[in-house]
Amino acid sequence: MNDTIPPNNIEAEESILGGILLDPSAMSRVIDLLTPESFYIQAHGTIYQAALELYRADKPIDLMSMTSYLTDYKLIKQVGGKNKLVQLLERTVSATNIDYFASLVVDKYKRRQLIAVGQNLVKLGYDTTTELESIFGQSEQQLFNLTVDKQSKFKPKPIKDYIDNKFSRGNSPAYSTGLVDLDAAIKGLVKRNLIVIAARASMGKTWLACHLAVHIATTQNKPVVFFSAEMSGEDLSDRLLSLHSGIDSSRMIHNEIYKNEIETLKDTMGIVGKLPIVIDDTSASDLTPAKMRSVLRQIRHERGELGLVVLDYIQKLGDRAAKNRAQDVGKYSGAFKDIAKEFDVPFVALAQINRGVESQGNKRPSMSDIKDSGDIEQDMDLGLLLYRDGYYNSESSDSGVMEIIVAKNRNGSTGTCRVSFNPICGEFADLI
Repeated sequence: MNDTIPPNNIEAEESILGGILLDPSAMSRVIDLLTPESFYIQAHGTIYQAALELYRADKPIDLMSMTSYLTDYKLIKQVGGKNKLVQLLERTVSATNIDYFASLVVDKYKRRQLIAVGQNLVKLGYDTTTELESIFGQSEQQLFNLTVDKQSKFKPKPIKDYIDNKFSRGNSPAYSTGLVDLDAAIKGLVKRNLIVIAARASMGKTWLACHLAVHIATTQNKPVVFFSAEMSGEDLSDRLLSLHSGIDSSRMIHNEIYKNEIETLKDTMGIVGKLPIVIDDTSASDLTPAKMRSVLRQIRHERGELGLVVLDYIQKLGDRAAKNRAQDVGKYSGAFKDIAKEFDVPFVALAQINRGVESQGNKRPSMSDIKDSGDIEQDMDLGLLLYRDGYYNSESSDSGVMEIIVAKNRNGSTGTCRVSFNPICGEFADLI
């Protein structure tokens, strides 16, 4: 195999370069398809790079201009002299099929990349000094890189590129939460943001995550990925059915459905079953950022742009016997922020509040009450803390009301909004 010539199509490469020299409009048809690295022959890549520079400078790409450019940059001998350029022109009849020739060159280029990745994977397999999980993560990343556009949207850009489209971005880059007061407070769920929802157990944080998942899936029609480290996929799906049908969630989980609810449940199953929600209930001990990236890449590859990612909940992950538990948890929050940016999606991570808040006179939590907080507060863009007075006081005048405390808002103000919440079926609504 070491003596095998790598996949290539030299004739197609020559036809592309000849077409560019022959037809001034040909470059615009291949510029988004080919890079100089796509060419097998180095001289061909150099000629194409010169054509790119001339095109971007809005200069003609013909025999005279190309010869002058390559001569000025002392590259003319490297590509075979002016005779090489003349040969490319003489062998080309027209640029009509340049798109097809470009696809042939890209095909061979990707095959060469695949071979290179395969050789690198073999080296990784022999590297016993690196943890296996890291090797799997690197291997998968390299394979997925072959299937995505190399014109990365994350490449450095001058500030002018960002401000030129200021007035064409639209009024808001965020998704609505479906709750008017919450939208007014946080301006919606913003792409690439890490949003942490923290509360004591049974306060309603999973219900709020379910509400957001259903709302985004329904209004945006984009895949919502729910990583459920807390409960099984069956229990979570029962919650979603309860939320949509209004049936008591405790009875739903135990399959205690009244006769007069059966038709409602059947209709709900048909509606919820069509939502683009994907549940991953991998056990907390096996759920890592590398595993999550793997799932998200696959779903994005199969279904397209993601709408929302949810994790329930952050303190379930990692080594719970670690000496520095806060630091252990903190590394996950940093990874989740990176995932939000990488997949261009809002990432909602649920978190537990320390039980010490129960002994306080005012049981409303603060950011410092987040369990094993570590770097969570530093990494999050938005921190929402939940409180229900009716949970602690059965005679409260605020029974059926949830306070959503905006404790951190990197791009806005903090404060508290109030929404209606039914803990029996997880229904949220605006207060009238």
